[in-house]
Amino acid sequence: MINFDFLGGGNEVGRAAVVVGSGNERFLFDYGIEVQTGTGPIQPDLPLTAMFITHAHIDHSGMIPELYKRGWKGNVYGTGATHGLGTMLLKDSIDVQKKKGQVPHYQRIHIETMNNYWKNVDYNKPISVGKSSVRFLDAGHIPGSSSPVLETGGKRIMYTGDIKFADTQLVKGTKIWKEDVDVLIMESTYHYKNHPDRKSLENNLRELVQNIIYNNGTVLIPSFAVGRTQEMLCILDKLGFPIFMDGMGIRATDIILNYPKFIRDPKKLRKAFSRARKVHGNKDRKEALKDPCVVISTAGMMSGGPIGYYIKRLYQREDCALVLTGYQVEGTVGNVLMNTGRYVNEGVDAKLKMPYSFMDFSAHCGRDNLISLVKKTNPEKVFVIHGDGTQKFAKELKGMGFDAVAVQNGDKFKI
Repeated sequence: MINFDFLGGGNEVGRAAVVVGSGNERFLFDYGIEVQTGTGPIQPDLPLTAMFITHAHIDHSGMIPELYKRGWKGNVYGTGATHGLGTMLLKDSIDVQKKKGQVPHYQRIHIETMNNYWKNVDYNKPISVGKSSVRFLDAGHIPGSSSPVLETGGKRIMYTGDIKFADTQLVKGTKIWKEDVDVLIMESTYHYKNHPDRKSLENNLRELVQNIIYNNGTVLIPSFAVGRTQEMLCILDKLGFPIFMDGMGIRATDIILNYPKFIRDPKKLRKAFSRARKVHGNKDRKEALKDPCVVISTAGMMSGGPIGYYIKRLYQREDCALVLTGYQVEGTVGNVLMNTGRYVNEGVDAKLKMPYSFMDFSAHCGRDNLISLVKKTNPEKVFVIHGDGTQKFAKELKGMGFDAVAVQNGDKFKI
């Protein structure tokens, strides 16, 4: 008998947390935080046998130190890149919670305790954990991202985490695995649509940047520190225009370059990063705004980070442009802008004269790839998580002959 306890990620994007139990063994897959509110998932009961982390983004990793704050002394397994990037993001998460007037879920000492129990893993190498075993597959999402496959209690269980099957400039997309699995726990962020062709999208971005800079404007690209910042660098570097990097993406790029095996073309990223101008304060920011350029800055959803400095000074300029490239969580500054056309942040509430646009550089699978994944793994049971409106997607999968369930937080199942 296998027990499944869904603690987070039910009919929501992020805050992922799932416990899988067999006999006396209990494994936690991801333990994330809700990006906008800073709330965590339902707390898992302790002790746990082990924890498996798919990648560094805080909606999947942001609550790990809380386990050690509560006294857990078990191992957490993930790739080296996930460890390095995750540690950076966890420390930043404490600062973000404090700035929002929230009481942090943990302190830095608990991150240090986590580091003492961290076990690095390689792709496709089985690891024995108690009576069970686990393999980490390349997930193609960001550097070091993985999809654990757990074999326990006579069942094979795949937990996708966030996945991408198409190549990006930063990482190679993973293969649509043809593995026989008994249970598939799958993300469904974009179950309702496919993404545009990547090469066409890259060309559109380059053309926009060229047009703005040739007309003496500046292009602002709010970017996630991990993954998107580095991809934007790789796409735009060859244009030869000045690129300024601001915010945590600088440190994230340094870390990623320490793990070259998780990057599609380490030399290309290193070259682009060496040419980019690093911003380390308002003096550098003033310098960046003197002449036409590209500014790549955190935060990707514009709620925090240095990007607000630039928008406040350019939002009335019609010769500049703002390009959003990633998912905008409801309630974030970027989400409000896309829905209302207004920039509302840090004392500013104004309609942008600066043209703004959204380009879908998603690091997730689109609809067709998600369906192909289900067909190729051919699971006996599918649990659909990490998405909005998941009931509709689960119903569609049922119509294809799969036993699919869209879970809610707090749901428990036995197989």
